[in-house]
Amino acid sequence: MERKRFFYLSGQAIMGGAAVLIGIFLLLDNFDVLDARLYLRFWPLVLVVFGAVRFLHSSHRGGRFVGGVIALVGAILLIRELGVTSIGFHELWPLILVLVGVSMLLGGTARGRILGEDHATPDSHSIVNAFAVLGGVQQSNNSQDFRGGESSAIMGGCEIDLRQASIQGEEAVISTFAMWGGIKIKVPPTWNVIVQGVPFLGGFDDKSVKPADRSAKRLVVKGTAIMGGVEVTN
Repeated sequence: MERKRFFYLSGQAIMGGAAVLIGIFLLLDNFDVLDARLYLRFWPLVLVVFGAVRFLHSSHRGGRFVGGVIALVGAILLIRELGVTSIGFHELWPLILVLVGVSMLLGGTARGRILGEDHATPDSHSIVNAFAVLGGVQQSNNSQDFRGGESSAIMGGCEIDLRQASIQGEEAVISTFAMWGGIKIKVPPTWNVIVQGVPFLGGFDDKSVKPADRSAKRLVVKGTAIMGGVEVTN
């Protein structure tokens, strides 16, 4: 059977194509072939396309929300560049606070879902709760009924060691939020890590070993990284 091919436009491809076009326009402008300013005023289209692609290809609501915000900001800036309105970034910067707040609210639902399971309510040892601001926090957990929890690092760092822990159910969920900071999670090699985080000028890095057993216990890492990073390793 012939395998169908599909076209996927990645964020890296969008940024790379934009860099090529801008370089060409500037080069032609240097040779007086054209006025680059007439074309570079359409630069917010890059944000619109990037946001739309992120919205369409994200499998979770956090990614769709970020994509929608980026596309909306790009559309408003494009309208401004075309002279339709005078709205600029100084009017739009509160959207960053909205993004941060909504990301934290969405992340908080992960812990609520953990506590709302049908089986018995977990004790405090079954859940991690690490919060670091302008400093560092190190926690280890060896619960044999680990459920998940949350970790936030704002201009600081969190390190969570779960290598001696065990999951009784099918999966555990950790909600993360890193802003100008970093979070490092150490897991057993028998866990299957699933990263569903949303990076915004930041990154999620899964360096854990993937177990051969497909029925292995799952650790789902959700959340947002804004100019920060979340790393999962063994």
